[in-house]
Amino acid sequence: MVRRPSAVLSRPGLATLAFAAPLAAFAYFLAAPALPALPAGDATVLVAGSIGLLMVAATTLALLPARETLIGPLLIVFGTGLIVAALNSDGARGVGAGANVPEALLAGATGLLLARWLAGPAIAVAVPLFVAAIDVWSVAAGPSSRLLAGGTQRVDVLSFDLPAWGQAGSAGHLGLSDAVFLAMFAAWAWRDGLRRAATIAGLLLGLVGALVLSVALDRAIPALPFVAAGYLLPNGDRLWALLRRRESA
Repeated sequence: MVRRPSAVLSRPGLATLAFAAPLAAFAYFLAAPALPALPAGDATVLVAGSIGLLMVAATTLALLPARETLIGPLLIVFGTGLIVAALNSDGARGVGAGANVPEALLAGATGLLLARWLAGPAIAVAVPLFVAAIDVWSVAAGPSSRLLAGGTQRVDVLSFDLPAWGQAGSAGHLGLSDAVFLAMFAAWAWRDGLRRAATIAGLLLGLVGALVLSVALDRAIPALPFVAAGYLLPNGDRLWALLRRRESA
């Protein structure tokens, strides 16, 4: 009689993935300057930028197994907050993209705490729409437009530096708030019984889609509206059902 391997042995556990994703991202961000240089221009932004975005997202979403707990995200916020503060000091100017991982963990834990605090179907619909509108304004006329235009010369706690390959500098930047809401939307998808796989795919496609559009239009494009769309579009019917159920209760 042939026995099928157990599910525990045949697939990595969530805890393993939670450790593996940040480690893989950290290795990539450190190794990016040593990778073969890509053709200058759009190729560098699309390839290196997309991989950098996915690494930041994977690190941020690696904390999803802790979505039901309070002490875990609080400890991560405290620990990574200290690390990010140290990396943002004058003595850590050479860290560069290596700071992305603790910043992503800080954003992920913050998003989980906000998702726990902000409960209710109406909030799960209103918040994505509101923050998407704010992000459009911010990139068009506010502080994000200046950040994207000016770039960063040092570790910046408010953004992720997406390194280009072969000592080619930066392929772009992503705001820390984008990663916070990425984690929040994913936690809501688990909590409210939404389409989990479709939500994760939508969130990632939203990030990459914003980058592709920014290259096509040759201008800064806000990522958060695309991330919000990646959360809302796959779950529109279920969110509507949750709202109707809440009204009839």
